[in-house]
Amino acid sequence: MPVRAYKGQPKSPKQRWVFFCLLISVSMLFGLGKGPAKDEPIAKMTEENPAEPVSVEADLILPLTPPPESKSTRTVGYIANKENLTEALMSENISRADVLELIDVLHRDIKRASFNPNIVRRGDRYELVIDSRSTIQHLKYTRQGDHETQFIVERINGQLKARQENLPLKQEAIIVSGHIKDNIWNALRETGESPALLCDKLEYVFEYYIDFYNDCRTGDQFTFAVEKLYNKSGAFVRYGNILTAQYRGTKESFQAFLYVDPKGNKNYHDSKGRSLQALFLRKPLNFTRISSPFTSRRYHPILKKYTRHHGVDYAAPYGTKVWAIANGKVAFVGRKGPLGNYIEIEHSNGYKTGYGHLRGFARGLKKGQRVNQKQTIGYVGSTGRSTGPHLHFNFYATVNGNYKLINPTRKINRPAGQPIPEKYMAYFQQQRDQYSALLDRKNGSIVTTSLPLRVVAE
Repeated sequence: MPVRAYKGQPKSPKQRWVFFCLLISVSMLFGLGKGPAKDEPIAKMTEENPAEPVSVEADLILPLTPPPESKSTRTVGYIANKENLTEALMSENISRADVLELIDVLHRDIKRASFNPNIVRRGDRYELVIDSRSTIQHLKYTRQGDHETQFIVERINGQLKARQENLPLKQEAIIVSGHIKDNIWNALRETGESPALLCDKLEYVFEYYIDFYNDCRTGDQFTFAVEKLYNKSGAFVRYGNILTAQYRGTKESFQAFLYVDPKGNKNYHDSKGRSLQALFLRKPLNFTRISSPFTSRRYHPILKKYTRHHGVDYAAPYGTKVWAIANGKVAFVGRKGPLGNYIEIEHSNGYKTGYGHLRGFARGLKKGQRVNQKQTIGYVGSTGRSTGPHLHFNFYATVNGNYKLINPTRKINRPAGQPIPEKYMAYFQQQRDQYSALLDRKNGSIVTTSLPLRVVAE
């Protein structure tokens, strides 16, 4: 059936197409198909008020460019002479309130014994990151000469938090050996290692039996293996533990092997597993020389006559620390005639020690107080009948129920530490044999496979 044509209707497909194009052109010309203006919001009706238009422009029109990012600034600075951390950070154009917030966080999150932000040193380094509003986002603080720890402050979820980080160190062991010509200091220096750093470590191993500053004799020999620690750039940082040591003296020889128990405690033992810790330390301070030995006939420099001197005088600079040579209880502290400021300590097994001519006592020290071995009890002085700074040291042993002064350099020392438990003896012997082999190596040999063996608790 033929299609009926109405008035104005194109009579063919081609005509219909032309008509459709003309219609669109006219609509656009007169705004019949015009949408909302660029800045005009599209409206919709709300269910609560159908007559009230609500803008939905934010829902339909996306921003053409992202919002600008918050810029941060990184600054590296150093603590200046007589400057504290608060002053250094405020010089970076940070508000006092923000700086005090950071200082409070350091006090709160880090133990004062590890880091006190109120006590800093010239040359300490800090790296600071602040945002465009000068708000602290990150701080890294490194103390001068400290290659092992750093202190970090970060802003997390708007809140500052501080922590201490331990930096990893590379570890190796090295053999140090030599012989005594005049003193231990020069002997260690000839090995190529640092006597300033190693003397105290070596003395600590044998502190119950050898006084390395006074007992060494020409021809004595020593060998020990010690850890050396380096930072990530390969620079030497410090010495670690002495793993094993041997000292061959004119009269006696000693060996020591490091043992780490299941709780992580470190102690030195001999080849049979007996502790090298003894009842008494070899000396009560680091002294320069023995100015007056134990004798029954000494010419007194003040009295100008010969008298008994039943003690030992250790010459040392003013203020040198004096420590208890064994655990005990303070029996006397105060002034005692010619001995000036004096301390007496009673020990187990009927022994007693005395410390005279002190400049002063350790803070809080009082009669009846318990003290530990090598705990500081006083400081070298020249009080009482004295011509210069030194410590007068008395050593008493019980004889027939009474205390009697004896020569402390010849006192009877006895083991006080615990031996290796039988169940861990196999572990100790394995480590002992490993360490013994090191003592035959040449000075300077580097060992990377013989580090401490730690016993694991069963």
